[in-house]
Amino acid sequence: MSSKLRLDFSRRQLGNGDPRQLASEIPKGTLLYEEADFSLNNLSSAGLAAVLDVLKRCPKLRVLKLFKNRIDDVGAEALAELCRKLPGIEEMHLSHNQFTAAGVRKIVVAAEEVRSPEATPLWLRVEQNLIDDPDAVFDQLVQQELSVCKRDDDKSCTSRVCCKKCKVHLPYFHLQRWQNGNSQSGPGQTLTNAASTPAMTAAKAGYRPPTLPKPSMNSAPSPGSFAAATVPGKGGSGKGPAAAPGKGGAKGKASAPPGASPWGQGYFPADANAVSN
Repeated sequence: MSSKLRLDFSRRQLGNGDPRQLASEIPKGTLLYEEADFSLNNLSSAGLAAVLDVLKRCPKLRVLKLFKNRIDDVGAEALAELCRKLPGIEEMHLSHNQFTAAGVRKIVVAAEEVRSPEATPLWLRVEQNLIDDPDAVFDQLVQQELSVCKRDDDKSCTSRVCCKKCKVHLPYFHLQRWQNGNSQSGPGQTLTNAASTPAMTAAKAGYRPPTLPKPSMNSAPSPGSFAAATVPGKGGSGKGPAAAPGKGGAKGKASAPPGASPWGQGYFPADANAVSN
C-alpha cells in the first residue's frame, strides 16, 4: 500500500500526552487514507476518542491497527459505532488490549449488522484480551445467530474470504490473556501459561541445585571415584569429611551409606520428569 494512503502514528506514546495533538498534525477535512496505524501508544478508551475523530474522516479506510494499547469495553462501544459508520472496513487489529467478552460482542454485532453477505468478511483480531473461556463465548455468539467464524480451516479461510460465508472472522480467538495470575483452562492456555501452573511452581520451589563436594587438599581421589562428601554423623558435629563407604567412620564422622549420592543431600538426578528452569 502506498505510504500516501497509510496514516502511521504507531509508537508515538499518544496515551502519555494529549491525543488532541493529532488535530495539529493531520489535515482537516476528508482524508483518503486506507490504512491507519495507532498501535503501541498506551492509549486508553478516553484517548481513543481523538483517534476516532480522525478515523471518521477516512471513508476509504480498510485496515485499522490499534493493538497493544489499554482500550477497554468503553472503547469497544466507540469502535462498534465506527464499524457502522465505515461498513467497508476489512481489518481491525485490536489484540493486547483490555476488552472483555461484552466489548467484543458489541463490535461483532455492529460489524455483522452493516455487512452484506457478498462483502469481504471483517478480519477481527481480538486475541490476548481479558476474555474468560473464549470457546464458550464464541459458542454464545453462534447461538445468538451472529455470522462469525473462528477460522478452523486456515487454508480455506483467509483475511478476505470465509469458506463458511460468514461476515466476521475471529482468528486466534482462543488465545486470551491470563487474569489475576491464573491460567485459562482449555485451548486458551498458552505454552508460557502451561509452564507456570501452581503445580509446576511448587515443584520448582522444592528443587535445590546440587552441592558440589569440596576437593580434599591432602589426597587426591582414586580414579573413577568422587571426593568424600560432608555428611553429618549421628551424635557428632558433622563438620569433618565423611569416611569412604565401607571403611567405617570416626566419632562424629558418619560413613556415607552405600548408593548415597556423592553430590550431597537434596539432589535429585535428572530424568524425564525433572523440572527444568
